[in-house]
Amino acid sequence: MLMSFRNLVLSSAALCATAAFAEQRRVEVPFAFVARNHVYQAGAYAISLDDTKSFVTLREIGNTSQPLTWLVRPGDTDPSHPKVSLTFDVTQSGNVLKTIQYQTLVTPNLNKKPKHGVESTTSVGE
Repeated sequence: MLMSFRNLVLSSAALCATAAFAEQRRVEVPFAFVARNHVYQAGAYAISLDDTKSFVTLREIGNTSQPLTWLVRPGDTDPSHPKVSLTFDVTQSGNVLKTIQYQTLVTPNLNKKPKHGVESTTSVGE
């Protein structure tokens, strides 16, 4: 009985997690980057927006690593040209995730205290 209840709870959690992130886009990142003090490899990433349009999640496709989630807010973007993109600060030591844009929503600056001087920025996505 205990095992059945546990399976029911886990199944319900999995269904809720899947339904909570209905909108999803794929982005190819051609270089390694750092986010939350962890190095992520070049590859395909899924960007998901939750149903409340409050959170964006970044997940490496084909990898079971922990997805990253941030709050989003209306951004200074062109509403007639919504897009999905990742913006990176380019430093001497590599690329650091700066913002995630999902249509007209954007995260705050995720690289608020750069450890190294920012040389430029680059974006990937739509």
